[in-house]
Amino acid sequence: MGTLIRYELKKILCNRAGMVACACAYLLLVGITVANILTAGIWDTQTGTYVTGMRAQEVIRHMEQGHAGVLDDARVAADMATYDEAQARWAADAERLGGMSGQQIIDEYGIEFWREVDRVRSDVYYLRLDSILTLDDKGARASSLQEGAETLTDHMLSGSYLEYFPYSDAEQGYWKAKAAQISWPLEYGYAGAWNTISSYLSFYGFVVLATCIALSGMFTGEYRDRTAAIVLPTLRGRQALPRAKVAASFAFATVYYWLSVASTAGIVLAALGPEGASLPYQVFDFQSPYPLTVGQVCGLVILLGWLVSLGCTAFTLLLSSRMRSTMPVAVVPLAIAFLGVFAELIVPLTKVAHLTPLNAFDDSFVAMASYAVGPLVLDLPSAAALLYGTLLLTCVPIATRSFTRHQVA
Repeated sequence: MGTLIRYELKKILCNRAGMVACACAYLLLVGITVANILTAGIWDTQTGTYVTGMRAQEVIRHMEQGHAGVLDDARVAADMATYDEAQARWAADAERLGGMSGQQIIDEYGIEFWREVDRVRSDVYYLRLDSILTLDDKGARASSLQEGAETLTDHMLSGSYLEYFPYSDAEQGYWKAKAAQISWPLEYGYAGAWNTISSYLSFYGFVVLATCIALSGMFTGEYRDRTAAIVLPTLRGRQALPRAKVAASFAFATVYYWLSVASTAGIVLAALGPEGASLPYQVFDFQSPYPLTVGQVCGLVILLGWLVSLGCTAFTLLLSSRMRSTMPVAVVPLAIAFLGVFAELIVPLTKVAHLTPLNAFDDSFVAMASYAVGPLVLDLPSAAALLYGTLLLTCVPIATRSFTRHQVA
């Protein structure tokens, strides 16, 4: 059996089109990761100059660490007072300041004014606080982050997801129960590496698609090369061979997926530092109803991606066992993935589109998308895990059965 598995792995690695696709997807991931780190740019709050690359990452780290701490009511009130003061000072000379760049403001008014006004007004931390605390268009504010988040969540649940899918009573109860588990007040801090990893998780979908291309000929290749007529009449051809093909396929998909994850996540963690993994996920989104840490969310999405990869591998094997040409086997997963990206723009199809390979990475844990069947409610990550787990469990036995029952000439 081991010899057969090694032989099937060798056949996968000899698939030139598949290996080119895998190499391109891997290089794309690594290239995007490195470029994202090296092309970051921000105004240095100490010198008043615009910096890029690793220096910009250091400035971002310093700014976020400057906001670190527990966001209790007193802290939030003081920070919003700072923000309001900056807004008021800007409004006093808005006509003149509005047409000036950061460097012009520094040259005209001095670096201290820029730090206290323009830097504060553009600081993402203050903008996020203001957006979650503002209750209405009249400017009324919540007294705490918890009140602001709960008010906004209640408002969203009383309406519809994307203004099209009304939340059922079961869904409202599900999301409120999940949000009630969040521990307030929140601890804030720097989690730059984890934010970068979570922002680029959707690119792991290309790893999945490259895997599908690499495995498209697992069974189809036997039909195309007419070797099925030789191996299927044998005992091992009907029993050991299909199992070896399945084992080799999942081994390749697993190694390739985790190599891609380890390479890209490793680069980010090495460059930006691993701190912040234990911070609540709300440091990225104050309204998020998930009572999880930053590290837990990233870990869960990466594990979900592995399940997506295995489910798509099983689906590819099923297609390969049923079709006589490699091309449609490779094209079908690609078509489903990219049609899913476009389908997200068509609101009635959005919930289905969320579950397609590329979107399942990017959309999980970032919105209150849920799927309800009576009292049973699943959030997007759970629904995606159920879908791809079902594909994994059902497609493999059907694929092996189809191959062993193939009629040879």
